[in-house]
Amino acid sequence: MTDILTSWDTQTGSGDWLFTPEYPMLWTDENGDPIVDENGGLINAVVAPTLPSSHDLATAVLISLFSDALASDDDTLPDQSGDRRGWWAGEIGSKLWLRQRSKQSETLLQLVKDDIKAGLAWMIEDGVAASINVEAEFTKPGMLGTRVVIHRPDGTNVALRFANLWDLI
Repeated sequence: MTDILTSWDTQTGSGDWLFTPEYPMLWTDENGDPIVDENGGLINAVVAPTLPSSHDLATAVLISLFSDALASDDDTLPDQSGDRRGWWAGEIGSKLWLRQRSKQSETLLQLVKDDIKAGLAWMIEDGVAASINVEAEFTKPGMLGTRVVIHRPDGTNVALRFANLWDLI
């Protein structure tokens, strides 16, 4: 069976699927530092051509947050193109893409937290998570970072930090 790994390129802001990766891969932030969980473990470090099953939740979070959800009719599109995006395969993703040209403000932090919670709500509905905590902050002027903690029904937690969701314009 082919293994699939979701990779994320922070410099281009794009993700891709890798099939049976045969080389070490590491998700990194804008400084090239590895993205780690709350225990300091590397996220999706692949050292053999197999998918680490312990990071399945991280892959689900990446897909849920960085796939573009369909914008509502009353949402303001950042580029005024009229393209409401959305994913062809159904209702998945988040509206984080709508915030990319936003100005740094407390309102933006709240919108980002709400977008992340909405994008991950399916995890609670499907019983994958008992609850989800989201923190958002400006890590430095013009840079927004988040921390997502997923509390599993078995009492374990998975924490993911994204040091730079994007550079604000």
